[in-house]
Amino acid sequence: MTSNVEATRKGYEAFQRGDIPALLSDLIDDTCTWITPGPPDKLPWAGTFRGKQEIANFFARVGENLEFSEFAPHQMIEQGDTVVVLGTLTARAKRTGKIVKNEWAHVFKYRNGKAVLFQEYIDTAADVLAMT
Repeated sequence: MTSNVEATRKGYEAFQRGDIPALLSDLIDDTCTWITPGPPDKLPWAGTFRGKQEIANFFARVGENLEFSEFAPHQMIEQGDTVVVLGTLTARAKRTGKIVKNEWAHVFKYRNGKAVLFQEYIDTAADVLAMT
């Protein structure tokens, strides 16, 4: 069985390739809850998404609104069924053309090798500035 860190790493690799179907299939449990902070009226990808279809919609919203020039996980920390990932991103907001640079922390909780919870911690004010 793949370790939770290895599953997480493969998920980021799939995202970086733009292979969202593989990410959903290989990493996400059918019952996963995906939480991304921010005001949904300013950040279309913000909210709580449940299940693979809603999480696929999250990734579609991200793709419709942001063009990444960097999305880099730098450190993965595993304890029990939890993996914390620290990273950075640089993206262009498609609507405004503004660039956002951000540091983030992602927390994954696993059960039987699949993520059942994802929660993101990020400077949403920087995202809002880029989107408005």
